[in-house]
Amino acid sequence: MKSLLTVALLALSTQSFAFGLESHYGKLSVVNGKHACTLTNKTGSDLDIKRVQFDLERRVGKYREVVVTKSVHSVIYSGETMTVVSDAHQTLIGRACKFLAR
Repeated sequence: MKSLLTVALLALSTQSFAFGLESHYGKLSVVNGKHACTLTNKTGSDLDIKRVQFDLERRVGKYREVVVTKSVHSVIYSGETMTVVSDAHQTLIGRACKFLAR
C-alpha cells in the first residue's frame, strides 16, 4: 500500500512539474550509452525550453514506466536544433521524449 501511494504521488508531482508548459516532441536516440533527445525548432518563433522529459521503460520489474526529467533553461531560436542527453542508461527502453517550453 505504501509503495502504491508513493508511485501515485510521483506521478502527480511529475504532472504538476510540467503544468503550464507546452510539449514539443523530439527524436529519441542513444549517445555514448545514454538516451538523448533532439529537437529542431520549426515553430517560426523562439522556444524557451525549461526541461526535457524522457519516457522510458524497464525490461523487468513490477513498475516498468520510468520518467526522467532534465532541467535545461535554454532558448532554441527558430531553425536551430538542440540535443539534450539524459543521465538514464541505455538498459532502459526509450519510448518518447519531449521538450517542455513556456
